[in-house]
Amino acid sequence: MKPLILAAVTLLPAAAAAQQVPAERTIRVTGVGVVRTPPDLARIDYWIRGEGATPDAASQALAARQRAVAGALAQLLGAGTDVTTSNVLVIEVKEKGCDDSGYNGQPRLSQGACAVTGYLARAQGLVRTRAVEKAGTAVGLAARLGASDARLSAFELADRAAAQRAATAAAIADAKVRAEAVAAGAGARLGALVSVNDQASYAPADLGAFPNALAAPPPPPPEQMAAPVAIDVKPAPIETRQQVFVSYGIADR
Repeated sequence: MKPLILAAVTLLPAAAAAQQVPAERTIRVTGVGVVRTPPDLARIDYWIRGEGATPDAASQALAARQRAVAGALAQLLGAGTDVTTSNVLVIEVKEKGCDDSGYNGQPRLSQGACAVTGYLARAQGLVRTRAVEKAGTAVGLAARLGASDARLSAFELADRAAAQRAATAAAIADAKVRAEAVAAGAGARLGALVSVNDQASYAPADLGAFPNALAAPPPPPPEQMAAPVAIDVKPAPIETRQQVFVSYGIADR
C-alpha cells in the first residue's frame, strides 16, 4: 500500500495546479467586409505655361491662359467643382549650350551662350469635381485651351466614412458567420459577443468637402466657345475593405 499512497501524494500538487487555470471559453475569428461604391468625385491635373521676353510678359501670358482654362472648366463642370492653382514658377531661359549648373564649381555669367533669351512661367492646376461623367471631356477641353499634361488622375468618394461604416458592418457580419461555423463544427453553441477590434482599412484617401466654392470667372473668348469633344468615362466602383478581429463566448448547452 505504501507505494500507492506515495503516488497519490505526488499527483496532488499537479491536479491542484490544473484546477487553478480556467478553461478559455471563447471563439476568435477574423471577419472581412468589402463594399464597392460608384465614385462621385473626379480629380483632374494639368499644367499651364506662359512665355515672354520679360518676367512680366511670361507672367501675363500664364495668367491669361489660367483664366481661360479655369473659366471654361468651371462652366462645363458646373456646381460642385473646385479649381485651384499651385507650384507657380518663373524661370530664365538660356541657350542649350549654356552650362550654368556649377557642376565644375564655376558658375557662369548671363552672357554669351548663357545670356537670358526669355522667361518661362508655369503653374499646376487641380480640378475636383462632382460632375464625374464630364471629367474626360474636361481633360480634352483643358488641352484645347493650352493646358499641357492634362489628365484624369483619380476617382474618389465624397463620403468615404459612409463606405467605411458599410464595410465594417459587413466585416462584423462575416465574423459572426465564421464563428457560428466554428461553434457548430466543435459541437458547441455560440454565445454572446465578447470583443471587436478593427484593423487599418484599405480605402482611398478622402478628398473631403470643397471648403471654398469657385467664384465664377469670366467666360472664355468667343473663339474658344465651340462645344468640347465629348469623352465618355465609366469609372469602376471604389472598393473599401475592412477587417475585424472578433471574439464570441461559448454558451452553455
